[in-house]
Amino acid sequence: MLNRRQVLGGLMASGLSGCASDSGSIYNLFSKTITSKSPSTSDYPMSSDQIRQLPYATLGVRIADHPRAVLVLATMEGQELHWVSADRVSFYTSNGRLIRTHGLERDLSGTQWLGQGRDPLADFAASGTLPARGVYRRLDFKHADETGIAIESSFELAGEETVVILGREHLTRRIDEVAVVPAWRWKARNSFWIDAQNGRVWRSLQQYCPEMPVIETELLKPPAA
Repeated sequence: MLNRRQVLGGLMASGLSGCASDSGSIYNLFSKTITSKSPSTSDYPMSSDQIRQLPYATLGVRIADHPRAVLVLATMEGQELHWVSADRVSFYTSNGRLIRTHGLERDLSGTQWLGQGRDPLADFAASGTLPARGVYRRLDFKHADETGIAIESSFELAGEETVVILGREHLTRRIDEVAVVPAWRWKARNSFWIDAQNGRVWRSLQQYCPEMPVIETELLKPPAA
């Protein structure tokens, strides 16, 4: 079986060689360019069965109307998961939320949790109690003068929804977060579809700054327990 280094190395090589005709290859499970300007598509590069056969946890990503991509789980430290694409774009998530990125047009370099030091969505997943309005985190960006940007969040329970990912249904509770950045006079609405049984975030729509469009994520294959 290929290890992660071999898989990612092969993925990068396939992106350079452009061997799109080799449809059965494990390398073609990944979009060659997560930030591609190609026409959008509602589908992943390969079939559901082929994605499921990948021996690692996988995350589906779509940025605005760019093509969908699949990222492989590279490392896991506690709740922090590091996902990597074939063209070296990295997403770091914790309880389904984007906390860092690398390789995007506008990278999020860090998330600082205030108060209890954790995402209030994690508390909701555990208790079912909707978080109160407040400043729970500050964001850092890859610019010297953009650190500690305060985010004021309010939360709404949108109700139960069934989401379908790779043909499988998941009963979820959708939480909408209105994130306001007073320093920028800007706000965004983020949505999280949280498993009603185990608290896992199956799907999300997130925007962390006005220069970046909405990022959609889908948990295609969860990490092993």
